[in-house]
Amino acid sequence: MLYLAYIEYALVFISGLFIGSFLNLVSDRVLTGEGIFLGRSHCDYCKKSLLNKDLFPLLSYLLLKGKCRFCKNPLSIYYPISEILTGIIFVSTAIFIRIFDSSSVLAWVAYTFLAVVFSVYIVVFLTDLKARIIPDKVVIFGFIFIIVYIVGNFIYGAYSSYNYLSNDDFGKYLIKTGYWNLQILAYLKNFGFTVLSAIGISAFFYLLIFITKGKGMGGGDAKLGFLIGLFNGFPLNIFGIFAGFLTGAVFSLVLIVLKKKSMKDTIAFGPFLVFGSTIAFFFGRQLLSWYLNILN
Repeated sequence: MLYLAYIEYALVFISGLFIGSFLNLVSDRVLTGEGIFLGRSHCDYCKKSLLNKDLFPLLSYLLLKGKCRFCKNPLSIYYPISEILTGIIFVSTAIFIRIFDSSSVLAWVAYTFLAVVFSVYIVVFLTDLKARIIPDKVVIFGFIFIIVYIVGNFIYGAYSSYNYLSNDDFGKYLIKTGYWNLQILAYLKNFGFTVLSAIGISAFFYLLIFITKGKGMGGGDAKLGFLIGLFNGFPLNIFGIFAGFLTGAVFSLVLIVLKKKSMKDTIAFGPFLVFGSTIAFFFGRQLLSWYLNILN
């Protein structure tokens, strides 16, 4: 029923608010070197620990009118930004893979995978905005997590396919003709294209860093490019990088026109790469199809 769907997605959004609050804390503590799971959240100014009633995402920020309960200094705007952003991303992902339309455990595994990757993206988004830093430990965790998921998904898919075919009379014939082997080779070929394109993206960034002598772009962007390459897969990873460059250029141009920045100034590029990758994930295939139809 429709009202039940609203409740389900509302719960996903609320969970996103709580996780977004945690991700903002992670972004702060990755930058300061504090233990992520050690110590309570505290005010950036007076350092006093927040009370339990001040830890409700978004609601506490609104009730406190964006100010610390103790010293009255303004709370970071990144609190509501990270919370709302995570809530929206989680709901969008749930709708995209139709998580509540399926009783399959695999759908929930896929959703969990995407939720973790987008959480990594949000931490990168926040750290680059706050300090112009893309922490290696966050991106490397993303590498490992995605590769483990891809390998696990491949093993499960190969086993399931073989098991299904071997228990069917016609499937046994297909196995003998090499159909299953062709499936495995096709998957490995696709994975190979993904890895090579991810390496190519990272190499392209390192080339830009070399040419510009590190002005406006750093090694963190190159590593993030590799992460995007793995996550989006070929050719959507190329589209995601292009979308990141395009939105970054448009945003920079707007700032220059408004005289907020000059031609010599630089901006944090990581958030635009994250945005481009996210757009590629949700809308990449439709946009590529639309573009190819125009060319034809």
